[in-house]
Amino acid sequence: MRRLAVLDLDGTLTPDTLGALLVRELTARGVCDGTVVRELLAAVERHDVGGQDFFDAVAELYRGWERLFAGVAVPSVERAAEDVWAQARGRLFGFVRPLLRMLEAEGFLVALVSGGPIEMVHLVAEDLGIDVYRGAQMAIQRNRYTGQVLQGPGRSGGKPGILQELASLHRASLERSLAMGNSLSDGEILALVGFPLAFEPSPELADLAVTRGWSQVDRHDVLHVLPVLLAGEQGGEGVPSA
Repeated sequence: MRRLAVLDLDGTLTPDTLGALLVRELTARGVCDGTVVRELLAAVERHDVGGQDFFDAVAELYRGWERLFAGVAVPSVERAAEDVWAQARGRLFGFVRPLLRMLEAEGFLVALVSGGPIEMVHLVAEDLGIDVYRGAQMAIQRNRYTGQVLQGPGRSGGKPGILQELASLHRASLERSLAMGNSLSDGEILALVGFPLAFEPSPELADLAVTRGWSQVDRHDVLHVLPVLLAGEQGGEGVPSA
């Protein structure tokens, strides 16, 4: 059977929250309502710093996205996303492309799964040569967003559902698959794979990683830890962080 390598995006492959950058760009272009934008960015900040239930914060973010995008023309968002990525791509962590080469050499099918907007995830995946990707997807009618989030990977159960879908579609073994991310939504899929990596984890995910014995890595050591993890020296349970 094949094996998957499911990678988070924001905070894992890049230090940016690409959805927030997209919102700011749309605001600068006068595409979105300023009041809604300010409320959404405040929700992003609360989500990033913690202080409320993680999944409650994610639900608030998606409600903000629905209000923000309702009635907005799809091409306006796509053009803004392209400009955002043109600026943000240079801030990708240096390990990302070598990591992808390493995973592909080990026979993994790489999948990019993010709670952020699919318009940004698509551009990153295309740039990195990743064919399989999922992100937050909104309903569209007559080339405008309706204001309904159809798929929200950041919601509780969102990423595990996508992981199961991909495993079934590609006939992959979860026991032989890998996942890497930095938040509690990533923790839901780290619990399901044989090779879990908590990347510069949030405090909540770090606590969970300690409890479960998962590897904790950062931008400096991930390329050194991964080969050890794949060698099975910890029986597939991860290499405990120092």
